Amino acid sequence: MAGPTLVWLHSSPYNSSRAREALDYLLALAAVEQPAQLLLTGPAVVLLQPHADFSQSLQLKDCSKQLGLLPLYELPAPWVCQHSLARYLPDAAVLAYDGTLLAEPDWQQQLSHFSQVVSF
Repeated sequence: MAGPTLVWLHSSPYNSSRAREALDYLLALAAVEQPAQLLLTGPAVVLLQPHADFSQSLQLKDCSKQLGLLPLYELPAPWVCQHSLARYLPDAAVLAYDGTLLAEPDWQQQLSHFSQVVSF
């Protein structure tokens, strides 16, 4: 069996279908019992905020609710870049989903522990 896979999502969920594709890929890995970890950086951190569903007006499917499936698939909470969270959600007192906050040097150091890094 291959080592763990890091699914690195750094794209905004409102500009393309990349966020949806990343979460589908992550859940597919979990379905075949492949160890995986989700990392949210850049504008991807907005998936964690409780928000109105803007996806209809942007003609995209809302994929933020898929984060709620991670525990069902026995996936760990996503890693969230602290710097990105402060930049894109400065008033993020309450988040819709739990995540593990990591400073950029910390998550960059963790990259070497993954046999595959897939970037979206």
